Amino acid sequence: MENIIETCKSLDYSWLPLEIGNFKLVVTGPDEIAKAQETMSAGKIVLTLPLFHYENDLGWKWCALYDKEVEDYTVHVVMPLFSFVDISFVRQEFEPYWAGLQERCVQGLTKLLINSAENFTYTYMRKGLQNWDYESVMPSELEGFVRDITPKNAVRMINGSYIIAEYRKMDECTGLLLFYNEYRDEFFAELRYQNHPEIDHHLDAKTLGQLENALSEYLTNILCELNSRS
Repeated sequence: MENIIETCKSLDYSWLPLEIGNFKLVVTGPDEIAKAQETMSAGKIVLTLPLFHYENDLGWKWCALYDKEVEDYTVHVVMPLFSFVDISFVRQEFEPYWAGLQERCVQGLTKLLINSAENFTYTYMRKGLQNWDYESVMPSELEGFVRDITPKNAVRMINGSYIIAEYRKMDECTGLLLFYNEYRDEFFAELRYQNHPEIDHHLDAKTLGQLENALSEYLTNILCELNSRS
Protein backbone atom coordinates (compact mmCIF):
# COMPACT_ATOMS: atom_id res chain seq x y z
CA MET A 1 0.00 0.00 0.00
CA GLU A 2 2.90 2.37 0.68
CA ASN A 3 4.01 2.09 -2.94
CA ILE A 4 0.63 3.00 -4.40
CA ILE A 5 0.33 5.92 -1.98
CA GLU A 6 3.64 7.27 -3.27
CA THR A 7 2.51 6.66 -6.85
CA CYS A 8 -0.77 8.43 -6.17
CA LYS A 9 1.05 11.58 -5.07
CA SER A 10 2.53 12.05 -8.53
CA LEU A 11 -0.32 10.91 -10.78
CA ASP A 12 -1.18 13.02 -13.80
CA TYR A 13 -4.96 13.40 -14.03
CA SER A 14 -4.92 15.94 -16.86
CA TRP A 15 -6.09 13.38 -19.43
CA LEU A 16 -9.34 12.76 -17.57
CA PRO A 17 -12.44 14.67 -18.76
CA LEU A 18 -13.99 16.79 -16.02
CA GLU A 19 -17.38 15.38 -17.01
CA ILE A 20 -18.54 12.26 -18.82
CA GLY A 21 -22.23 12.60 -19.58
CA ASN A 22 -23.84 13.53 -16.27
CA PHE A 23 -20.91 12.18 -14.24
CA LYS A 24 -18.38 14.56 -12.69
CA LEU A 25 -14.74 13.79 -11.92
CA VAL A 26 -13.43 13.63 -8.33
CA VAL A 27 -9.70 12.93 -7.92
CA THR A 28 -7.94 11.73 -4.79
CA GLY A 29 -6.27 14.75 -3.28
CA PRO A 30 -3.55 15.32 -0.65
CA ASP A 31 -6.05 15.18 2.24
CA GLU A 32 -7.24 11.68 1.32
CA ILE A 33 -3.65 10.49 0.89
CA ALA A 34 -2.60 11.96 4.24
CA LYS A 35 -5.59 10.30 5.94
CA ALA A 36 -4.62 6.91 4.49
CA GLN A 37 -1.05 7.37 5.70
CA GLU A 38 -2.22 8.34 9.19
CA THR A 39 -4.47 5.29 9.34
CA MET A 40 -1.59 3.02 8.37
CA SER A 41 0.77 4.72 10.84
CA ALA A 42 -1.74 3.94 13.59
CA GLY A 43 -1.41 0.25 12.74
CA LYS A 44 -4.77 -0.04 11.01
CA ILE A 45 -5.34 -1.63 7.61
CA VAL A 46 -6.34 0.48 4.64
CA LEU A 47 -8.27 -1.87 2.34
CA THR A 48 -8.80 0.47 -0.61
CA LEU A 49 -7.18 3.59 -1.93
CA PRO A 50 -9.26 5.48 -4.50
CA LEU A 51 -7.35 7.06 -7.38
CA PHE A 52 -10.31 8.92 -8.83
CA HIS A 53 -14.00 8.44 -9.38
CA TYR A 54 -16.88 9.78 -11.42
CA GLU A 55 -20.19 10.47 -9.66
CA ASN A 56 -23.62 11.67 -10.78
CA ASP A 57 -26.42 13.40 -8.86
CA LEU A 58 -28.02 10.05 -7.96
CA GLY A 59 -24.91 8.96 -6.09
CA TRP A 60 -23.81 6.44 -8.76
CA LYS A 61 -20.00 6.09 -8.75
CA TRP A 62 -17.46 4.61 -11.16
CA CYS A 63 -14.34 4.26 -9.00
CA ALA A 64 -10.76 3.56 -10.07
CA LEU A 65 -8.89 2.25 -7.03
CA TYR A 66 -6.34 -0.08 -5.53
CA ASP A 67 -7.92 -2.95 -3.60
CA LYS A 68 -5.49 -4.31 -1.01
CA GLU A 69 -7.78 -7.19 -0.08
CA VAL A 70 -7.20 -8.83 -3.48
CA GLU A 71 -4.03 -6.83 -4.26
CA ASP A 72 -5.39 -5.65 -7.60
CA TYR A 73 -5.94 -2.35 -9.35
CA THR A 74 -9.56 -2.31 -10.38
CA VAL A 75 -12.77 -0.42 -11.05
CA HIS A 76 -15.67 -0.64 -8.62
CA VAL A 77 -19.17 0.41 -9.62
CA VAL A 78 -20.75 1.71 -6.42
CA MET A 79 -24.48 2.42 -6.36
CA PRO A 80 -26.66 3.30 -3.35
CA LEU A 81 -28.02 -0.25 -3.02
CA PHE A 82 -25.28 -2.39 -4.58
CA SER A 83 -21.71 -2.52 -5.87
CA PHE A 84 -19.67 -4.76 -8.13
CA VAL A 85 -16.26 -4.99 -9.81
CA ASP A 86 -15.78 -4.31 -13.52
CA ILE A 87 -13.41 -7.21 -14.21
CA SER A 88 -12.39 -5.84 -17.61
CA PHE A 89 -10.17 -3.28 -15.86
CA VAL A 90 -8.56 -5.52 -13.20
CA ARG A 91 -4.76 -5.65 -13.32
CA GLN A 92 -2.07 -6.68 -10.86
CA GLU A 93 0.43 -4.08 -12.02
CA PHE A 94 -0.12 -0.32 -12.00
CA GLU A 95 1.35 0.64 -15.39
CA PRO A 96 -0.90 -1.56 -17.58
CA TYR A 97 -3.86 -0.63 -15.38
CA TRP A 98 -3.27 3.10 -15.79
CA ALA A 99 -2.73 2.68 -19.53
CA GLY A 100 -5.97 0.72 -19.79
CA LEU A 101 -7.84 3.46 -17.96
CA GLN A 102 -6.52 6.11 -20.33
CA GLU A 103 -7.56 4.00 -23.28
CA ARG A 104 -11.01 2.84 -22.12
CA CYS A 105 -12.20 4.92 -19.15
CA VAL A 106 -14.65 7.10 -21.09
CA GLN A 107 -15.93 4.18 -23.14
CA GLY A 108 -16.27 1.92 -20.09
CA LEU A 109 -18.24 4.37 -17.98
CA THR A 110 -20.41 5.48 -20.90
CA LYS A 111 -21.33 1.96 -21.97
CA LEU A 112 -21.99 0.70 -18.45
CA LEU A 113 -23.93 3.54 -16.83
CA ILE A 114 -24.78 6.28 -19.33
CA ASN A 115 -25.72 4.52 -22.58
CA SER A 116 -26.27 1.15 -20.94
CA ALA A 117 -28.39 -0.15 -23.83
CA GLU A 118 -25.07 -0.72 -25.61
CA ASN A 119 -24.57 -3.58 -23.14
CA PHE A 120 -27.86 -5.30 -23.94
CA THR A 121 -27.35 -8.76 -25.43
CA TYR A 122 -29.52 -10.53 -27.98
CA THR A 123 -31.00 -12.60 -25.14
CA TYR A 124 -31.99 -9.46 -23.21
CA MET A 125 -33.64 -7.87 -26.23
CA ARG A 126 -35.36 -11.11 -27.27
CA LYS A 127 -36.98 -11.22 -23.83
CA GLY A 128 -38.76 -7.98 -24.79
CA LEU A 129 -37.36 -5.94 -21.92
CA GLN A 130 -36.16 -3.03 -24.01
CA ASN A 131 -39.66 -2.37 -25.35
CA TRP A 132 -41.64 -3.42 -22.27
CA ASP A 133 -44.32 -0.94 -21.14
CA TYR A 134 -43.53 -1.23 -17.43
CA GLU A 135 -45.01 2.08 -16.20
CA SER A 136 -48.36 0.58 -15.20
CA VAL A 137 -46.74 -1.89 -12.78
CA MET A 138 -43.62 0.11 -11.85
CA PRO A 139 -44.49 3.81 -11.40
CA SER A 140 -41.69 6.34 -11.05
CA GLU A 141 -42.47 6.84 -7.32
CA LEU A 142 -44.22 4.48 -4.96
CA GLU A 143 -44.66 4.58 -1.17
CA GLY A 144 -41.86 7.14 -0.84
CA PHE A 145 -39.43 5.13 -2.99
CA VAL A 146 -37.95 6.50 -6.22
CA ARG A 147 -37.39 4.31 -9.27
CA ASP A 148 -34.01 5.25 -10.75
CA ILE A 149 -33.23 2.16 -12.85
CA THR A 150 -35.60 0.79 -15.48
CA PRO A 151 -35.40 -1.95 -18.16
CA LYS A 152 -34.40 0.78 -20.64
CA ASN A 153 -31.27 1.77 -18.66
CA ALA A 154 -30.63 -1.59 -16.99
CA VAL A 155 -27.17 -2.15 -15.50
CA ARG A 156 -25.36 -5.25 -16.70
CA MET A 157 -23.36 -7.11 -14.06
CA ILE A 158 -20.70 -9.82 -14.43
CA ASN A 159 -22.77 -12.94 -13.71
CA GLY A 160 -25.31 -12.73 -16.52
CA SER A 161 -27.62 -10.59 -14.43
CA TYR A 162 -29.08 -7.22 -15.29
CA ILE A 163 -30.55 -4.89 -12.70
CA ILE A 164 -33.74 -3.92 -14.53
CA ALA A 165 -35.32 -1.85 -11.76
CA GLU A 166 -34.37 -0.20 -8.53
CA TYR A 167 -36.62 1.47 -5.97
CA ARG A 168 -34.70 3.36 -3.33
CA LYS A 169 -35.13 5.81 -0.52
CA MET A 170 -33.03 8.72 -1.66
CA ASP A 171 -31.52 9.39 1.78
CA GLU A 172 -30.85 5.84 2.99
CA CYS A 173 -29.70 2.44 1.70
CA THR A 174 -33.18 0.94 1.72
CA GLY A 175 -35.09 -0.32 -1.28
CA LEU A 176 -35.67 -3.07 -3.83
CA LEU A 177 -33.61 -4.40 -6.72
CA LEU A 178 -35.22 -6.35 -9.55
CA PHE A 179 -32.98 -8.60 -11.66
CA TYR A 180 -33.14 -10.52 -14.92
CA ASN A 181 -30.56 -13.30 -15.34
CA GLU A 182 -30.08 -14.22 -18.99
CA TYR A 183 -28.31 -17.54 -18.25
CA ARG A 184 -31.16 -18.88 -16.12
CA ASP A 185 -33.79 -16.87 -18.03
CA GLU A 186 -35.54 -15.76 -14.86
CA PHE A 187 -36.54 -12.69 -12.85
CA PHE A 188 -35.90 -12.31 -9.13
CA ALA A 189 -35.66 -9.57 -6.52
CA GLU A 190 -33.48 -8.56 -3.59
CA LEU A 191 -34.31 -6.14 -0.81
CA ARG A 192 -32.04 -3.79 1.06
CA TYR A 193 -32.88 -2.50 4.51
CA GLN A 194 -30.30 0.01 5.72
CA ASN A 195 -27.79 -1.70 3.43
CA HIS A 196 -28.56 -5.25 4.64
CA PRO A 197 -29.41 -7.59 1.73
CA GLU A 198 -32.41 -9.93 1.79
CA ILE A 199 -33.85 -12.33 -0.78
CA ASP A 200 -37.52 -11.89 -1.60
CA HIS A 201 -39.30 -14.55 -3.68
CA HIS A 202 -42.57 -12.72 -4.30
CA LEU A 203 -41.31 -11.40 -7.64
CA ASP A 204 -39.77 -14.64 -8.94
CA ALA A 205 -40.93 -15.18 -12.53
CA LYS A 206 -39.96 -16.75 -15.83
CA THR A 207 -41.94 -14.59 -18.26
CA LEU A 208 -42.77 -10.90 -18.51
CA GLY A 209 -46.44 -11.74 -18.07
CA GLN A 210 -45.72 -13.54 -14.81
CA LEU A 211 -43.53 -10.67 -13.66
CA GLU A 212 -46.21 -8.08 -14.42
CA ASN A 213 -48.75 -10.06 -12.39
CA ALA A 214 -46.32 -10.41 -9.48
CA LEU A 215 -45.47 -6.69 -9.53
CA SER A 216 -49.16 -5.76 -9.60
CA GLU A 217 -49.87 -8.00 -6.63
CA TYR A 218 -46.81 -7.58 -4.43
CA LEU A 219 -44.70 -4.49 -5.22
CA THR A 220 -46.69 -2.01 -3.14
CA ASN A 221 -46.88 -4.42 -0.20
CA ILE A 222 -43.13 -5.09 -0.33
CA LEU A 223 -42.30 -1.38 -0.19
CA CYS A 224 -44.90 -0.77 2.54
CA GLU A 225 -43.31 -3.52 4.60
CA LEU A 226 -39.90 -1.89 4.24
CA ASN A 227 -41.42 1.39 5.39
CA SER A 228 -42.95 -0.28 8.44
CA ARG A 229 -39.51 -1.17 9.77
CA SER A 230 -38.46 2.45 10.13
